[in-house]
Parts: sequence; C-alpha cells; structure tokens
Amino acid sequence: MAFRIIIVVFTAAFFLEGCNREIANRNLEQVRLNMSPKEVETILGTPNREKKEEDGEIDRKPATVLTYYYEQGNQTIVLRFQNGHLVKEPEHLIEH
Repeated sequence: MAFRIIIVVFTAAFFLEGCNREIANRNLEQVRLNMSPKEVETILGTPNREKKEEDGEIDRKPATVLTYYYEQGNQTIVLRFQNGHLVKEPEHLIEH
C-alpha cells in the first residue's frame, strides 16, 4: 500500500512539474521557418493562447494567419503562421 502511495505522489509531482514549462533559447533555436504549428508545439509545447484570423488573399485563396503566444515571466514569444507555416523565426529570450 505504501509503495502505491509513493508511486502516485511521484507521478503527480512529475505532471505538476510539466505545468510550469520553461522555454530556453536552445528550444527557440530549434524552431525554423515553414514549420507547422504541430511541429512547433512538439518543441515548445502548447501555447498559452492563440489567435486565428483571415488576412486577405494569396493567389486568390484566403490567407489564414494563426498567432501563438508563449508567455514566460514578463516576456512573450509571438509566433505567426500563415497558411499553416511559420513565417518568422522567434526572437531569443532576454536572460536575467
């Protein structure tokens, strides 16, 4: 019984640790132009918030812009995807 409690406690601690995600510059350096949102999420995790909007037309097709916001401390990482592809690599975080 005590062994089960220990396993439950360690499992809970592991999952709670994941809630406080920290993004490092080494993670941001892995993010490349033309990546899909899912590829970026594999590296950085789920964004804190996202916004989807239509932004005119490209080659007579509607241009969909998806913006991911990752917040860490007082910094926000903003990633923009146009028609499913990252259009600009992220800036580095300012390390304190």
